[in-house]
Amino acid sequence: MFWERFYSLCQRIGKKPNPVGKDIGLSSGIISKWKAGGIPNGETLMKLSKYFNVSVDYLLGISPSIEIKENDMKPMFSDQELTKQITENIDNLNSLGLSYLAEYSEFLSSKLKYQRVNVTDKVSEED
Repeated sequence: MFWERFYSLCQRIGKKPNPVGKDIGLSSGIISKWKAGGIPNGETLMKLSKYFNVSVDYLLGISPSIEIKENDMKPMFSDQELTKQITENIDNLNSLGLSYLAEYSEFLSSKLKYQRVNVTDKVSEED
């Protein structure tokens, strides 16, 4: 269960497992052990939890859903970079993938309730 969750989270951010391990100071040998069924120690679980912004319970398969801490969320990419990445990925989806994307985007918009504020909107409100 751990490996599936870990691998899925890596894919979600567009990285392979070994570079993620390197980002938090682990060797590729540790990653190989996880792939073979091993489970990280407590300290490593905490690092992964912070890295992916999910709970340790999610990583271990105890919790069925990803718990995103909205207060800790920071954009990883600029709006332009995200738009480009999303557009490129959408172009590669088949109809089933598009339906999953539609469901997921609906979920995100209802759960996270992001508000986009344009600089020009702020300026005009202050006038």
